[in-house]
Amino acid sequence: MAEHITEEQQVEAIKTWWKENGVAVIAGLLIGFGALFGWRYYNDYKDQQAAEASSLYETMQQQLALNKADAAKAGADKLMTEYKGTAYAAMAALATAKQAAKSNNMDEARVSLQWVLDNGSQTQFQHMARLQLAAIMLNVKEYDAVLSLLAAAKAGGFVAAYEETKGDALLAKGDSEAAHQAYDKALQAEGLAAQQRKIVQAKFDNTTPVMSGSDSGVTK
Repeated sequence: MAEHITEEQQVEAIKTWWKENGVAVIAGLLIGFGALFGWRYYNDYKDQQAAEASSLYETMQQQLALNKADAAKAGADKLMTEYKGTAYAAMAALATAKQAAKSNNMDEARVSLQWVLDNGSQTQFQHMARLQLAAIMLNVKEYDAVLSLLAAAKAGGFVAAYEETKGDALLAKGDSEAAHQAYDKALQAEGLAAQQRKIVQAKFDNTTPVMSGSDSGVTK
């Protein structure tokens, strides 16, 4: 009899606990399952986006190889609009900028490079876009704009390229001493290719300040 009463008490206790906590348990399960399936859906969506973007980018590259510039531009625009979160969108924008520069359409090239800076999530591509945009600015004598563009970014592994470009802008402005210092920093940075190192070294040597007085003509 005691066992029967104990079982009844246990059942009642369970009923009471479920009445008080059942809604919270069900809600927790729904949230848990929802998060799980939501995460899986998000990953599947990202994979699908990446696959579609990859296919579009490959087609765009083929069109560029066949000199189908208009079709390639349309493909790039689609990537930049519908797949802007993928690396392929930034790659397409860089390819578009390169093609525009070949056609001497620098305004279009600048727009594409700026798109990478504004929308790209891949740091390496942003560095590439920034340096290419700086080169265009240098060509049209926008020296202060170049310096501002470079100063606003963390150079990371692109210190050598940033400092060389900075030196070019400073030299063009007539500040040979500051340019010399920038070239020095470029030479001290890691990742400078052998051929480029020769070029930067020549720039460094050509901007070496001349000592005054009796040491005139002696370089550092």
